[in-house]
Amino acid sequence: MVSGPDAGVMRMLLVRSGGFLARVNGREEFTDPVTGFVLHQGDDVAFAHPAHTRDVSTMLDLGQDVYGDVCGDLLPPARNPVVPVTAALDLAHRRLVSACRAGIDRFEVAERVHHLLTTVSTPRTPARTGRRPATVQAHRRLVDHTRAVLIDGPLTASLEELGRRVGCSPFHLSRVFHQVTGQTLNHYRNQLRVRAVAEDLADGHSSLRTLATTYGFADQAHMTRVFRQHTGQVPSAVRAMLRPPGPGERI
Repeated sequence: MVSGPDAGVMRMLLVRSGGFLARVNGREEFTDPVTGFVLHQGDDVAFAHPAHTRDVSTMLDLGQDVYGDVCGDLLPPARNPVVPVTAALDLAHRRLVSACRAGIDRFEVAERVHHLLTTVSTPRTPARTGRRPATVQAHRRLVDHTRAVLIDGPLTASLEELGRRVGCSPFHLSRVFHQVTGQTLNHYRNQLRVRAVAEDLADGHSSLRTLATTYGFADQAHMTRVFRQHTGQVPSAVRAMLRPPGPGERI
């Protein structure tokens, strides 16, 4: 258990790879490259790791003296700390990390974080379903279990195999996942695959053909098509964005 940030500071946690369960003031949320969260002063936070894959995250301290004019308007309130990580937010996050690794001053860090915050979208309040609380909780646990299994990989697993691993039929899993998250399992899996490709592109070691095979795309063209659908960019362009900059060069 850890405490929330000090007075005058908010914290935003974003995941680059892996995933874990975060409990913020008693509310549990599975946190992965598709979902981050915000901490407010006095929040109680605990972490658990149902996924065995190593997770890599960034924690941003957002001081009210620098970011106060945007935090209140753009970040979610304490009662719902979840931050949906869109492709725009994910790419801004990765470019910030890349720039910090290369070495930038505090002025540029603040400017880049301001840009990152403008890409945050407030989550929608889930519609009331009329289901019993026990059923709602059981469905949420199934979805969290499914997300942990996908994080552990492989992302090449079929829907049938995924159903076997979480102990239910593929039809039930697909239906419940859509009810709880508002998105299809395939869309969520593609988001994870795109994030995984982006993480490997930042390392710059694997060829695009190898990445397509590693993450279960039909071929390189299929990976490029899905990547562009989610990010608006082709993988080669994102690789160039995330490469270490030269002296005096902005990325």
